[in-house]
Amino acid sequence: MSDRLVSDPGGNLLTLCAAVGAIVAAFAYFDPASGINGTPGALLVIASSIAICLAGLVVVAAALHRGPLHATLVVLLLLGILGTALAAAMLHSTLLLAMMGLCLLGWLAHLFTRKGGRPAAAAEGAAR
Repeated sequence: MSDRLVSDPGGNLLTLCAAVGAIVAAFAYFDPASGINGTPGALLVIASSIAICLAGLVVVAAALHRGPLHATLVVLLLLGILGTALAAAMLHSTLLLAMMGLCLLGWLAHLFTRKGGRPAAAAEGAAR
């Protein structure tokens, strides 16, 4: 398990930033000074951030390496990140928007690296 965590820094970044995003959204939901406290949009962002975090954990921890289930989960992660970022922008939550930007970077890093943390092109070249 620890080998998988080390070998997928993009997935780890995605999962960590989604968890921090959920905490930021929860704080904004309960803080009366945030301006978005108690709104359904903030509650939706909490739920979507938790869903992104859980999907990131599945991608990192499970043996879903480059199969159809992995591809489906990666596409759904992208849609979740972009949707949550749009909601964060509409809620004027810059910290949450920054976390979703980092999630997107982690998603890209996960997408373009293979097991072992090497870029896909370098891994193919080393196999020859």
